[in-house]
Amino acid sequence: MFRKCLFWLHLSSGVVAGAVILMMSVTGVLLTFQPQIVDWANREYDTVHPPYPGAERMELDALLMAVRSVETDAEPTSVTLRSDPGRAYVVRFGRSKSVYVDPFTAEVRGPGNEAVRDFLREVMYWHRWFGAEGENRSAARAVTGAGNLAFCLLTITGFYIWWPRRWTLKSFKAITFPNFRIKGRSRDFNWHSSVGFWCLPVLFLVSLSGVVISYKWAGDLVYTLTGTEPVPRSSSSGSGTDPSNPKDEQPKPQIAPLDSFIEAARAQVPGWAYITLNLPKDGSKTTTLSISEMDNRIPLTRSTLTVSTHDARVVDWVPFTGENLGRQIRTWLRWIHTGEAGGWPGQLIAGLATFGAVIMVWTGLSLSWRRLQRYRNAL
Repeated sequence: MFRKCLFWLHLSSGVVAGAVILMMSVTGVLLTFQPQIVDWANREYDTVHPPYPGAERMELDALLMAVRSVETDAEPTSVTLRSDPGRAYVVRFGRSKSVYVDPFTAEVRGPGNEAVRDFLREVMYWHRWFGAEGENRSAARAVTGAGNLAFCLLTITGFYIWWPRRWTLKSFKAITFPNFRIKGRSRDFNWHSSVGFWCLPVLFLVSLSGVVISYKWAGDLVYTLTGTEPVPRSSSSGSGTDPSNPKDEQPKPQIAPLDSFIEAARAQVPGWAYITLNLPKDGSKTTTLSISEMDNRIPLTRSTLTVSTHDARVVDWVPFTGENLGRQIRTWLRWIHTGEAGGWPGQLIAGLATFGAVIMVWTGLSLSWRRLQRYRNAL
């Protein structure tokens, strides 16, 4: 009886959420190697040539002044530099705009391959909220969140339903290896079961991480289960004013040269691969730098450095292992969702499993339709 109830829960959840899961799976496959595709498409913008061996890069303050003279419609918010002298700086203007800049000449080389960027951005918008805009995004986000929740439920119930009542070699082969010689309902059942067997562990993690990303209560639950507190969001700079003086009559502290912040980061992490400096605002007391020892998104190699804007003195340094357990798990789940937590092999595994989800949704809906047809013919 329990198995039968789970079966109908599995079937009904799959039918109701099938279209949403199919859309997220297809777009997920297209986004599998998004970072590598972006890097390849922007290689002409990102590759620079030092004017001579051992050439020094421009000072950041002078470089950003040159960028501001070209990009006058927005204020830079961060700059990313890499240890490889053949890579350009990336100057960002909020979340919506960024440009590649030659660190030796301050030449603004442009935003990169806009066609590829716009295509992948549109795919990502569909993956997250069906491409909805404005106020409609909240409703669309709720739908995709429910799709993630349903997918997580499907992986759990599917595993129980998949488990054979009696283990024999014949039954094991029938549900774990795809058969390309059969057709119709038998083919759909075989593919649904066999693909599920190989992909289910990865899909469980992908869907579970999607739930944590989609719902605040799920993210808070991670902290509750680990007995830790959520880390409050910190802005890139702290206020330099005295809260007891509403007129702000105190002089604003002078900001040290930006290169001194980079030097502080280099001294803290000598083996750095890239550094992102959040540009301090006038009057700020501190600013933060994100540092990674590898040019990827594997969390273990990342750390956050907070420095004084007045003299670049280190105020705080938090390596990934120094974060509380809840924060670490949240970060791992974020990059497990895309597979990037495991580098390109992890992306490949996540992409193959997500393609498997496309097959599972298709065969699952086909099996449901065949069941409905048999029921109607029996009436």
